[in-house]
Amino acid sequence: MKIGKISRVLVPIAFVSALALSGCSASSAGTSSADAATSAGSIVLSNSFIGNAWRQTMVDDVNKSAAAAKAAGQASDLKVVNSNNDVAEQISQIQSLILDKPKVILLLAASPTALNGVIQTACDAGIKVVAFDASVTAPCAYKMAPDWVKFGHETMKVVADKMGGKGNVVLVHGVVGTDVDLGMYQGWNEELKSNYPNIKIVGEVNGNWDDATTQSAISGALSTAGKVDGVMAYVSSYGVTQAFAAANLPIPVVYGSNQGTFLKWWAEQNKANGYSTESAMEGPAISQAAYWIGVNLANGKEFDKNLVYPTFKITDATVAEVSAKTANDAFADQTWDEASVLKQWPAK
Repeated sequence: MKIGKISRVLVPIAFVSALALSGCSASSAGTSSADAATSAGSIVLSNSFIGNAWRQTMVDDVNKSAAAAKAAGQASDLKVVNSNNDVAEQISQIQSLILDKPKVILLLAASPTALNGVIQTACDAGIKVVAFDASVTAPCAYKMAPDWVKFGHETMKVVADKMGGKGNVVLVHGVVGTDVDLGMYQGWNEELKSNYPNIKIVGEVNGNWDDATTQSAISGALSTAGKVDGVMAYVSSYGVTQAFAAANLPIPVVYGSNQGTFLKWWAEQNKANGYSTESAMEGPAISQAAYWIGVNLANGKEFDKNLVYPTFKITDATVAEVSAKTANDAFADQTWDEASVLKQWPAK
């Protein structure tokens, strides 16, 4: 999907070209390009959902890394299949992929548990499975994701504190059933229950991490929610702001999305009237990190099974700088090549 130019940032804040970075990855030490390509064989991506900007950019990002790896002789073409958030369809697709005998299956799963059987089948066939973003519980899979429950606690604390510890909050679900949504939702609720007894949840909507879907859902909820002081939305925060604006209501504390549309809105509002929030995301370039782990697994290297992925945080102090370098339809993000991946997660 990529919709236009992607602007990204490296940690610490240093903006770079994603294409340039993915083009400078190095071959595995001691392995010739021809040998590496033969060793790596094929890598495939099973993606559970493609219907929002984050997922489409994620696929675009991994394709860039795959092109760099192919040009360097480290891997063959990447195959991508999408299952429209249908668990049964994703299982069926993975069963078909196993018959093709790839070296690695990259997996963005529709469920943390429902795919465990087919994941084990892949592992038993000698295929490495790297689940990223939405994790899985299959023991044989490699997992790359933030700690989503912890992230839920951290983000809810930001909103609750900016609300002054009291008032009404609305929760916006993402792609329902994924480990990401389940983990954040658990963290949000635990944080409120433990530390903010004076904040009440007055509505929950499904937004699919998509601005248009979220705007529509929030617009429908506003008629029954009453006064809203805060909204937890993650990726689709801009859709939340537009729903309140269309209803001519004051915009509450909205936890941010690193997408350019929200960042530019936030920067303008912060300068004009001091609107204050925070934004942190695991950006779509996680697919690049997972891909380079897959390339190295295919070439015989080994890694920890649980790879904790860093989120990229933006504050009132940095939003003007970051938003100026992020296109409307892009995400401020950290970009990964092989060298940066191996530095973050050294091979064993």
